[in-house]
Amino acid sequence: MLEMLIAFIKSLPVWLGAVVEVMIVAIVFMTAVTFLTGVWCGLRIVGKRAQSIKEITFFPPRIVFSDADKE
Repeated sequence: MLEMLIAFIKSLPVWLGAVVEVMIVAIVFMTAVTFLTGVWCGLRIVGKRAQSIKEITFFPPRIVFSDADKE
């Protein structure tokens, strides 16, 4: 897949190939930044209540908290 993408980019004119390469790098970078931001926000939100987590299930996705902090 990667070889086919590189071959396609090399078949383009030089200026267009450079633009496509920059756009691919930008897309990969922004995807990584978005993923890491989501993980960070999730940890910040759950981290405040981490002591009261009683059960975590993945199928169905659910986090069950104890009722101790409702008092």
